[in-house]
Amino acid sequence: MIVALIGALTVGLLTLGSSVAAVAVPAPTPPPTPNSTEPTASPESTQSTGPTTLAPTITSPAPGSFVGSGTTTISGTGEVGREIQLLSPVSDQDPLCFAVVDAAAVWSCTAVSLPSGPDVRLRVVVTGAPESAAEQTIAVLSAPVVTGGPTGLALTNGTVRGSGYPAASVVVSLAGGKRCTATADASGAWSCTFTGNVAGGAVSVSASQQTSYSAPSWSNASAPVSLDFDLDRPTAPIVSAPVGGDRVPLSGTTYSGSGEDDATVTVFSGAYSVCSAVVVSGSWSCFAGGVAAGSHQVIAVQRDPAGNLGPGSPGVEVLFGPAAAATPDTTGPGAPIPTMGATAPPASSAPAPESTVPGAPGQEPPHPQASSPSALLPAPVPGGWNDPTLFATAVPAPWSTSPVSWVQAAFLAFGALLLLCVPARLLAGTVSRARNGRPFWQTVSIAGRNRSRVEFETAPDLPLNRWLVAGAAVTAAATLVMLSGPVSSQPAYLRLLLAVMAALVVVNAVGTLVPLWWSSRVWCERASVTFLPRYLLLVAATALASRAFEIHPALVFGLLGSVAAAPGLPGRRRGQLAALRAGSLIALALLGWLTLGLLPQASGFLSAFAAEIATSVVLAAIGSAALVLIPIGRTSGRSILSWSPPIWAALTVLAFTIMFGVLSPAGLFWPGDGGVSLWWAGAGVFAALSVAAWAWQRFVVPARH
Repeated sequence: MIVALIGALTVGLLTLGSSVAAVAVPAPTPPPTPNSTEPTASPESTQSTGPTTLAPTITSPAPGSFVGSGTTTISGTGEVGREIQLLSPVSDQDPLCFAVVDAAAVWSCTAVSLPSGPDVRLRVVVTGAPESAAEQTIAVLSAPVVTGGPTGLALTNGTVRGSGYPAASVVVSLAGGKRCTATADASGAWSCTFTGNVAGGAVSVSASQQTSYSAPSWSNASAPVSLDFDLDRPTAPIVSAPVGGDRVPLSGTTYSGSGEDDATVTVFSGAYSVCSAVVVSGSWSCFAGGVAAGSHQVIAVQRDPAGNLGPGSPGVEVLFGPAAAATPDTTGPGAPIPTMGATAPPASSAPAPESTVPGAPGQEPPHPQASSPSALLPAPVPGGWNDPTLFATAVPAPWSTSPVSWVQAAFLAFGALLLLCVPARLLAGTVSRARNGRPFWQTVSIAGRNRSRVEFETAPDLPLNRWLVAGAAVTAAATLVMLSGPVSSQPAYLRLLLAVMAALVVVNAVGTLVPLWWSSRVWCERASVTFLPRYLLLVAATALASRAFEIHPALVFGLLGSVAAAPGLPGRRRGQLAALRAGSLIALALLGWLTLGLLPQASGFLSAFAAEIATSVVLAAIGSAALVLIPIGRTSGRSILSWSPPIWAALTVLAFTIMFGVLSPAGLFWPGDGGVSLWWAGAGVFAALSVAAWAWQRFVVPARH
């Protein structure tokens, strides 16, 4: 009976399982064969295979359309009651939105934030059924961001900065309708400056942008940002200490004075920045040392929080050097007789007795510290291999130059073109015609009898290693360039010499290899590099002039050679080759200037060495380009002028504008008091004399003959 009961239960279970299987499976399937290795579906897995879920769709925005905003609404269709997930274009694991399909079979996600890009992927899936999905791509460009003025604050001097899509064209608009344009760099940063009649005070600013994949469409305008425009330059600060004639120790001193509240005052020794301080309650103060020994003018300039740079303060002549050593007091026979006004400190630490001769001239109470043996030694000279030289900070960063300074630099460049370059060409032509084309060095000997060279024995040629000659020339030129500014016995100036040598190698390589490559590879014309020893005289002349007239940063000429074209090369090709040479030097100067602005502050050996190399490259490249463009002799400027006067004028104005922009901190060529600089007066006299000589040679001499 027990066996019968077990058999009945078994039959019942089998019958119940068959009925359940019949209900769960909508369509009959053949039973698995006995040899099949496929596992049998469990009841749970059998229940999940119900009716197929309706795949969702994306109806808005349309595939391939453009969205000019970072946030938009995305909608579509799907199975009623189902939950739809909008996945992130960056990562499929992060949903941006959950939406339930309503009774009209429509779902929608509002205010969805999307990244900018030409192919932004939109993908939606059904919750619990990831195989039911829809996907398409659109182009998105969000509005740029206005971050503020030149320093990122809401106060600006007309310059507006912000961020956007890399390489995008940005248009910045004021509430009054004025606009300025900019191009975002590789990181998306951009800036533009409003010029002309811009009202001061709070102004609403917005921006929009356009990219290559969005053209001709623009993004939406950014949210308006209120910026406070301050276009008034601050006045010159006052330097109250040190005063004229003071002797400042090399170990350092405190510079102080007064200025405009919240402005940043920078103190210069010559044209080298010494220290900076913020004006608080009308006063400023900073401590600095490391100035090279000698007599220097101390001036100060201040920049207000909006970025406006004011004129320099009147120069104060200060003597930098170690304190004079005190002479110890000795008594007894053979003691030296003190000179008038000298102070004789005691030889011991005991208090000095009063003079036995009342009212003796020059007798003063000794300083309490004069009894120390260290007081008899000069002040220690700071400096080491890791200390930055003043040369490292001679050139300001590109973005520290205000638009007003660039306008002044362009004005000075046109002045140099009209008062220096053109008169120099007229004077050179006048002298050449007066001498029938003979140069100055082909003169008649004033001693002895002129004899043919063939009558003398020919001296044997001594072959010299060209690398040795090049190294000696670069070393000599670097020494002259370094001496264009103050130099002390600090070890850091040996590092400066190496930095200037490296910079001259770069400048000469660009100035010779670029036109040499162009001539040989593009034109297939022979050309050669020629070393010109007379260029060393020009290097020395510019260094001496910079030192004599205290031009800081120094006017530097760094070329030591030129590219000699083939003898049969037409004049047109010679002019083009010269223009390529001058243009490559100008481009190198701009690249060096941008690099200098990206370098960290000089605080160690490597950072100071890099800053000195970049500064030397900028000064040598732009100084060389400006000087070789003066059209006298056989310079590049003469060849370019003969080929195309407009191109020569454009290159000359560009080179001199950059040069005056670099030299702008000295204030040498643009007086802050509105007077006429001696440089302008000298240029006017030179131009008048040159034009008068040309007119005499051109009109008066032919009339007399």
